[in-house]
Amino acid sequence: MMDRFALLVFSAFVFHSAAHGHGTGPGSETSGLNAMLREIYGGGKLRNFVAKFMEPIPDMIVGSDAGPVTTTSDGLHEQTFVTMPMDMPNGHIVNKWLPIDWPHGHVAVKAFAAEVVKSGPQGEVPPPTACCQGDEYAASREEVFMHHWTLNKWQLPAQLFKHIVNVGGMDYHLTWHKAVGYIEQMAGAGLNSGANGPCSDSTLHLFFGIGNEVRSKTSEGNFPYEFPDPYGIEFNSDLMRKEGQFMVLNIHLLDTRGVRNHRACTECKCSETHSQHAFSNLTEGGLYCCHSTYYDGGKCPILPGTPLRNQTYYLRYTVRWRDFNRATTLPLEVITFDATDNNTLWGDFANFPGGFHQSHSVMKNDPTTVARVNDIRSGDFNGKRSCHVEWFVPACKEGDSCVISVRNSWEMPWPVHVVFLRNHFHASGINMTTRSNGFSCTGNSTYDSSGNLIDISTCSLARSSADSVYRMEKGEKMVVESYYKQDSLPHYGVMSMSFVYAHIPRQNEVQV
Repeated sequence: MMDRFALLVFSAFVFHSAAHGHGTGPGSETSGLNAMLREIYGGGKLRNFVAKFMEPIPDMIVGSDAGPVTTTSDGLHEQTFVTMPMDMPNGHIVNKWLPIDWPHGHVAVKAFAAEVVKSGPQGEVPPPTACCQGDEYAASREEVFMHHWTLNKWQLPAQLFKHIVNVGGMDYHLTWHKAVGYIEQMAGAGLNSGANGPCSDSTLHLFFGIGNEVRSKTSEGNFPYEFPDPYGIEFNSDLMRKEGQFMVLNIHLLDTRGVRNHRACTECKCSETHSQHAFSNLTEGGLYCCHSTYYDGGKCPILPGTPLRNQTYYLRYTVRWRDFNRATTLPLEVITFDATDNNTLWGDFANFPGGFHQSHSVMKNDPTTVARVNDIRSGDFNGKRSCHVEWFVPACKEGDSCVISVRNSWEMPWPVHVVFLRNHFHASGINMTTRSNGFSCTGNSTYDSSGNLIDISTCSLARSSADSVYRMEKGEKMVVESYYKQDSLPHYGVMSMSFVYAHIPRQNEVQV
């Protein structure tokens, strides 16, 4: 089936290709072969053309439960959903792709919150009640560590969608040797529909996420993602179904009940998880060593005498939206900046002509960052220029400052209005700053008494009106800088990412 789908995509690619290079929005930063590859890997006109000859995605419930739609006096709608279940014994690791339920209609998503929950005392599914603290169904950070969760858009034939739903989600298997790997490589459709960024890999073209710190609302009761009027992320469920698109959650959980070494487990230290997939046998920790127990056999050892039992987890998420009105709504793009990105282009197709050049001047002028990105122990290192996702924090030597930083920069391929920012880093992270000529946003860490990173502060540049956002011009430099606290042990697989929610002004756009 995948060979047939690939053939159809290739046919559309050959006979209906249209090079980009005009305009001021996503797609215009590439032309020629780069633009064609973007269409195939990022979802776009070519794949939408293919979808016209296929069965549309059925309108069906795919999660475990969904609450009613509520509406406020000012026209905001809200609904809470519960995903498919994920069963986990003590110490096991799950990395799944779960199709999820999503609001119906043509909507502008205004806010999003999610939390890890577990089945009730009698094994019942947690109810779809509004998020958050103090809930008897909430799964604590002492029970389960959420390495990451990302909300993505996929585009696949309806038969594959129904199969993934029927088997309870698809286990991670990112390899070209099995059909699952082909699906993961080709399914991402966010790049050309709201989740654009300099990393071509679909795993970083996400709408919401990303780690253990984003679990429920903030301590002040706010949504971890919340956009002021007139901004929102545009989704159209009817159009998505016709084009073979649906929302999918990638969730990576590590069950930590009774584990022998909590830090080594949650940082995926290879010698602790005993994974068989350490990159070149040189990577010492990170994603390569804990993709999932199903995929690589990795799991965290349990202390002797620990009561062993399966536990069922879910993600419960709440979406708030308005009906989309093109005259009064300004759509947002989600742009992910990964501090380990050393590609030469906006997009990872460095060997193909037509991409918008990136100098990464701030990174190149910082020896510490260059050393981290080029360290074989750092992240997704395969010798290519790309977004490497993770990096390695060495142990602190006596007499050193015990603070390490990485920094990077990009030139914007088109003008944007920056509206909202969320920075992401791991435990031991101090803060991360995203800045340009006219704004600076620092995400500060909050830890609980057990040392868990439980929040990273956000920035909203649109406090009261569209006039208060910051406009970045084409070619203007975006800089990120991330600080980590070192100690006597290394930190494995840490991340430093900035998620910028920005509006890209279009020609002849109606100003709100």
